[in-house]
Amino acid sequence: MGIILVIVLGMGVYVSLSGIPQVPPPSFPPGENPDIIISHNLEVWAEAFYWQDFMPIVGSEDPPFFIIIWVNVTNTGNTTVSNFDAVRTTIYFHNNSMPLVTLNLILGGEWSEWPQIGPGESIVLDFTNDRNSVFSPTIEEGAILYSRILIRWGYGIEEILTTPPSPVHYTH
Repeated sequence: MGIILVIVLGMGVYVSLSGIPQVPPPSFPPGENPDIIISHNLEVWAEAFYWQDFMPIVGSEDPPFFIIIWVNVTNTGNTTVSNFDAVRTTIYFHNNSMPLVTLNLILGGEWSEWPQIGPGESIVLDFTNDRNSVFSPTIEEGAILYSRILIRWGYGIEEILTTPPSPVHYTH
């Protein structure tokens, strides 16, 4: 009982300090292949690319950290899916359930508005961390990370995706 209380209180402190609720870690570390979620007539999986920019245009004390998440969505149902969103991600070190950071995500790439995903249609959506909130960690080039991503669509349907592990790249 005491352990559960410590975990709950620790999560509360983490959420209150970061302001963004953490996406929980998986039961087991991810493998090299993407985890595929099949839910409510969608087949969804994701990959992530991480980098730290040591040559940012806007000066800052420490180099900013960035992420791009590609979410692959296939509509296997008979109706059009709307409002698909990757809300936030918690990034973890590989083979570990200790979070690095939780970041809000925004739609990027070619999409200027939320797409409608028709029956039988497959699309790839690009999401990136919100640049209004700068994250500048001390992290080694090549460190292996993975992400847990809260996705949402339709009328409040939610799932959590896990990306395969991938290294942090540096821009010099």
